[in-house]
Parts: sequence; structure tokens; C-alpha cells
Amino acid sequence: MKKEFNHDICSKIQLLPMLESPRLNIYLIDDDLEDQEIFEMALEETGINANLCCFSNVSTGIEQLTSLEKKPEFLFLDLNMPKINGLECLKMLSELSFKNSIKVIIYSTSSNINDINKTKALGAHDYLIKPVNFNGLVESLTNILSVAD
Repeated sequence: MKKEFNHDICSKIQLLPMLESPRLNIYLIDDDLEDQEIFEMALEETGINANLCCFSNVSTGIEQLTSLEKKPEFLFLDLNMPKINGLECLKMLSELSFKNSIKVIIYSTSSNINDINKTKALGAHDYLIKPVNFNGLVESLTNILSVAD
């Protein structure tokens, strides 16, 4: 497994050998570096052929999204972040021309039904409550990402 880390911009994780082209490109915007690492480990555990790119803030994630020609298939987005939160990010994404080409999944500790409803009204495809155990996250990621087949 090849890992390149530059926390100022992005953490890119190649989950399979470079000889294989990744089936999925996945972005994660989450201000908690520990949650990013857990997400990476769980994604690796699923066995899904993917590239993961992590961002610690919305500004950097959106900047990277708009500069790329090939957009990721999935964007996992934390809801509660400083400066620009997940709801504000969803509003920003709704104004971009490629908004329908990326499945946005809210990835949050909040189980508040109002948060879930607001995010779906703003265009989120799904809402994943951060599981309390690792195996729960592996199972949830497997279920969500299997729709890309």
C-alpha cells in the first residue's frame, strides 16, 4: 500500500498496488485526523479498490474538487466542523456544475433527525452516523460503496 501525506492539502491513500487502476475515487472532508485514519483503515478492510483523499477543512476540499477534471464518485462529509460546516458545504456544492456527478454522504456523530432531514433536503445522497465500533464502519462502507458496482 502506498501512502502520501500532506496534511496541508490532502492525504492520498492508494489502497491497492499502483498496477491496478482504482475503481473508485473517494473524498473525505473531516476535521478530525483520528476519524480520517479510522475511515482509511475501515475502507482498506472492505477490500474495495479505491483511492481515498482526505481533507481537514471544506475550503481545501472544495478547491481540490473544482480543480480536478475527474471528480470523485463519493464525497463523505463531516457535519460539525469549524469555519465552514457540512450544511454550508452542501449549499456550496449545490451551486457547482458537477453537483450531480458526486454522491455526497454525510458522515457525522449526530443522529438528530433534523440534521438528517436538512442534509437530505440540501442534496446529500445518504447520511452515515459514525458507528461506535470499527466493524460497524466497515459494514456501512461496504453497503454504501457497493452501489457503485
